[in-house]
This record gives sequence, C-alpha cells and structure tokens, in this order.
Amino acid sequence: MRIAILGQSNSILKEGFFNKFLDRHQPIDVVSTGRVGASPSLLGPYFADRAFFRNAEFCIVDMCAIDFSLLSAGAIGLYDVVKWIEWIGHSAKRNGCEPIFVCIPVSTVEYSKHLISNCISVFERNEWFYLDVRDCIAQLLEGGTGRPETLYKDPSHPGVELSELIADSLKELIDEIRAMPMVAVDRMFPITRFEVINLQDRLAAPVANYKTSLIEFRGVRLERGKSYELKLGGISALSGMMLNSAACKGVLEIEGDRKFNKNLRLRAYHPTPVEVRLVPICKPLRDADGTIALTVVDGAATESDTTFHSTKALEDDLGFVEASEIMVERGYDLFTYGSRRPANGQMLRWAPRSARKLAQVSWER
Repeated sequence: MRIAILGQSNSILKEGFFNKFLDRHQPIDVVSTGRVGASPSLLGPYFADRAFFRNAEFCIVDMCAIDFSLLSAGAIGLYDVVKWIEWIGHSAKRNGCEPIFVCIPVSTVEYSKHLISNCISVFERNEWFYLDVRDCIAQLLEGGTGRPETLYKDPSHPGVELSELIADSLKELIDEIRAMPMVAVDRMFPITRFEVINLQDRLAAPVANYKTSLIEFRGVRLERGKSYELKLGGISALSGMMLNSAACKGVLEIEGDRKFNKNLRLRAYHPTPVEVRLVPICKPLRDADGTIALTVVDGAATESDTTFHSTKALEDDLGFVEASEIMVERGYDLFTYGSRRPANGQMLRWAPRSARKLAQVSWER
C-alpha cells in the first residue's frame, strides 16, 4: 500500500504507532512524510502541497495529542483546529487520497473528550474515516480494573502495547476501506489559501542552516535591536512560524495592521543544537501596506500571544530567535472536486472486535 503520513511525535518515535505499523504490516511504501514533534495540525498546510497526496492511496493524520495540549494552554483555538483538519481532509480527497484521522487522547482520557468530539463531528460531516483510540483503550482494559494511564509511557505518548494495537487496528480499517462499496460524489469547499515563505530568501540576517532526518531547516537568526521588514503583499492572516526551538531565546514583536508580542523563549526537549517546531500564531494580523515587521525586543515586554512551552526565565532571554519560514493566509478559494464516500455512511469509524463497547468503560476516577 502507498501511504502518506502527517503527524507529530507519536508518528516519529521508534515505539510509536506509525513505526509499529511499518514494522508489522509490510509491504508499505511511504511516499510522503510531514512529521515534526510538538506541532499542531497546521503541519498539514505547511507540508502538504498538492504533490504530497498524489501518489498516496491513504494519508494517516496524527494530530490530536498536540492539538489538545496547545488548546488547553490557550496557544490555539478550536476554530484553528477545525480549519486545519478540514484543509487536510479536503486537500487529500481532492487529490484522490483517502485521509484516515487517528485520534489519540492524552493519558487522562477524559481531558481530550471535548477536542476529539469536535474533530469527530468534522470527520463525520465530511464522511472521512477515523480511528478513535479510545476504542483501542477500551479493548485493552476490557474485563480489568486498570486505568488508561497504565497504557501510556507519559501523558502524551502511548506505550508499546497500545501503539501495537493502534497499528493493527489501522491495518484492519484500511483493509475494510479497500473492500467497502463506494459511491461517487461531488464536493464543494471554500479552502484557505496558505503560503509558506522562506525567510532566508527575504531577510538580510545571519544564516542558520540545519538538517535532521525529518526536515531541512534553512533559516535566519533574528537578533535583538534590529527590525526586519518583510514584504509580503496582501495577507489575510499570519498563521505560524517554523522555528528552531533550541535557539529561540527572545520575545518577538510582530507588527502589521496591529502590533503584538510573541514569547519565543523556548527550551528544546532534549540537549541538541536543533529541534524544529511549528509554532502557530493566533492573534489576528494583516499586512500594513504589504509588509510586516519582526523585531526581537526586550524580555520585559508583555506577552500578548501565548506560546506553548515558552518560559519567562531570565537565562532564556538571550535576545535571538532562529526561524526558517512563516506561514501566511491569502484568503479563500472555492473549489468543487469529484470524490467518493462509503455507500453505507455509518462505516466511517473503526470498531474493535470486542463485544464490549466504549460506553461500558468508565473514564472517571
């Protein structure tokens, strides 16, 4: 089978479900990958141009754990999550690729209920397939007294047993989709027009280049005391920045038709010179006469756009930020495309073979 993958750390880790899927269910041809840890569903528009999906039969989408973490921290809104996952789903279907959304809750499962319920409403409204990992958890806990936390290695990452069941369940769902009667359908959707703009090509700033097994980072180092003017033309929003979190030690003032500060005093999760992270920007901001300005300012500036896992420690305020790209929005395109849906509209969700259902598992303490 030909697979594309969009995901965060659960799709990267050796013991994560995606690598278990590759280990247990060959032959699999991974034709496109877009994976960055600690980054939300905005990864879809960042990585997935039209060529990303074209040679893939299925696209596995693994975003729920980080979307929840950023949402609970106030670093994104529910509107943003819905916009990004709808963009991924319609972009995949438009290019003949079947998206499968893998909804992994955090270890305290009830915390993720609101986000996952909203995501599922989007999947079912658009008739996209999904795997609700709470069903896998219910299957593993059936007949016992264990708690979901026992199936996790840490709050955001399933342990080996759960990862293996997610992998096997994903293969079952793919087999079911392949055998499922489908009907042709036309879809119409107003899709956000995202654009990724490399800063190294636009700004006179020191170069910062890195390459990892997952991504090549062609960036610049923005330094305190300098203002960098970026000519963009008309934009409807500034939606995110790709950063090296291991070298982000400052507060960034962003000015367009308004001005706000973004706390980018970050710490890498592991000792390393480069740890790439896509950081969303949720404050509404348009250009001012076709430009925006970026300035690393004094660390005493008040933060006005929340950044997940940022710090306010003095030792992290060194006055520089390394960034490779920004993501902007340039309005909407309305398009109609030919697609397909299951002849039986109830067959969107994988269900465990177990007779005991999710409703019989108590998530509350």
